[in-house]
Amino acid sequence: MAGKTYSVVLPFEKRGKRFLTVQPAQCRSEENAIGRAERDAKRFAGVIAFRQVEKDDTGEVLDESAIFARHGQLLADIADE
Repeated sequence: MAGKTYSVVLPFEKRGKRFLTVQPAQCRSEENAIGRAERDAKRFAGVIAFRQVEKDDTGEVLDESAIFARHGQLLADIADE
């Protein structure tokens, strides 16, 4: 069961009390994702960078996502991990 690892940056906009996700960006590496998250933090209310492993043939998520960068305002469950 082979898997593919993705490094993703997910920005959030805050509208009132609500957080809305913005289009996620797939990055080439964890280091690229960290840099992108730092840059995006200047434009958005909050940003996370995380790693996700998906099964090649089905796209099923194999492991729990691992967040490796957090910036700005985030939902409590994301900010506290």
